[in-house]
Amino acid sequence: MQRSLGAYVIWLLARAVRGLRAWLLITASYVLYWCSFLRFGSFVVARHPGAADLANARRVAVFVHYDRYGVVDDYVYYYLQCIANAGFCIVLVSNSPDLRATDLAKLRELCGLVILRKNVGLDFGAYKDGIAAIPDVRALDTLMLANDSVYGPIHHLGSMVEKMDSQKADVWGATDSWEIKFHLQSYFILFHSRVLASDHFAMFWKKVRCVQSKAWVIRNYEVGLTRHFQQGGFRCRALFQYREVATRITDAVIARKLLDGETLDQTRKMYLTRILTSIVSGTPMNGSHYFWDYLITSMAFPFIKRDLLHRNPVRIPFLTYWEQLIKDASTYDTDLILRHLERSLKNRSV
Repeated sequence: MQRSLGAYVIWLLARAVRGLRAWLLITASYVLYWCSFLRFGSFVVARHPGAADLANARRVAVFVHYDRYGVVDDYVYYYLQCIANAGFCIVLVSNSPDLRATDLAKLRELCGLVILRKNVGLDFGAYKDGIAAIPDVRALDTLMLANDSVYGPIHHLGSMVEKMDSQKADVWGATDSWEIKFHLQSYFILFHSRVLASDHFAMFWKKVRCVQSKAWVIRNYEVGLTRHFQQGGFRCRALFQYREVATRITDAVIARKLLDGETLDQTRKMYLTRILTSIVSGTPMNGSHYFWDYLITSMAFPFIKRDLLHRNPVRIPFLTYWEQLIKDASTYDTDLILRHLERSLKNRSV
């Protein structure tokens, strides 16, 4: 009885701590939002025209980069080259205003415009400045928003983009999430002409403020973007839908009887049980983390989240196999990822 009471008290305290932490984060985010009204002027430090023809482009990609040391890594250049090969003129927005001169020169060769700005407002502040630099957004056929928070494309980017049919949806994401509310994840979003020519597009970006709170940006801009366009009557869809991936994984586990017998070791069984329990109970998970290996090997998903390898925030087991798994599934040069990990990881190996 005493043990039960002690466990209950510990549970109550843990719940109270979580509640207090959530309240503090929400309060801090609102404070930072109102502080954004005290900032005046532009955060853009410099604009550098590039070699690509932005003025006449019908497909444009706004790509956001940040590195505290002003470095543009090889994996970013590869991603940018794939975007260019897919027929997009790139507006590169770097939240590293002290970008190295060698990197700036290389970027100007590849892009239509390079914008250097202060690191204020996170990705959505940078997206906003990049979109504002496009001569006529309403005249575009397609606008891509992308950033350096993923490694890849591991599989062919052009093939993925072509599957994002304007007849099936106006706004596409690579993946979606049901955490907080249903939304497209903002590391890769594609807008088609119908939404670009609408007042709703301009209205959303007009309301975006440069808030230094990740919690605020996620809730109001990442989640808010999908909600805004859905309410405007536009169809928002992910190419790799959470519900589809979750169902396919569940079916595969059941069909192969992976949780029965000695097919898997105990660690893998516990992890699969954890995933299936969340799926069956309807508890949403971050699919780009929990389903990362299945997405790459079974569904030709072209990315792996950088944060997954850097921090592994939800403790995904067996991440050490990331390199072999990617090599088995594609021809992507995993040294691009490895060189960035070697430069940027601290007190961690993967």
